[in-house]
Amino acid sequence: MSSLPERSTNGVYSANEFLTRVNLMHADSFPEFDTPVRDAGRVVVVGGGNVAMDAARVARRLGARVTLVYRRREVDLPARKAEVARAREEGVEFVTCANPVRIVGDQCVTGVECERIEMCGADESGRPEPVAITGSNFSIDADMVIVAIG
Repeated sequence: MSSLPERSTNGVYSANEFLTRVNLMHADSFPEFDTPVRDAGRVVVVGGGNVAMDAARVARRLGARVTLVYRRREVDLPARKAEVARAREEGVEFVTCANPVRIVGDQCVTGVECERIEMCGADESGRPEPVAITGSNFSIDADMVIVAIG
């Protein structure tokens, strides 16, 4: 994945920070507890593992419209199949073969710019190698971005 230099933008969380704030620090009970996460109607989760599925499902349960972006095909998701199925059942939208290249927004997140990916050749693990498609950029509106990459 390309580096996202705007990760300090308000509304960008690592999956661990987001899950800790919600599950252990009661961020969903602000102002009763003083550990809020940004109120978000639209959330983009970047990643495809079990932690990405957890973050996406928690954001969905908090009422957000959630889009999960993964750079490979759905069949290549490293998360357990049951986690993927449950995320889909809960209403998480999947955008695969896409790579986030930039977080959009000055002070606060307003979206994520992505580029389309095609799968070519094979990498060291035998999986198809993701290669960016020149000129294929598109944007996803977002109030929050949760980065769940290992």
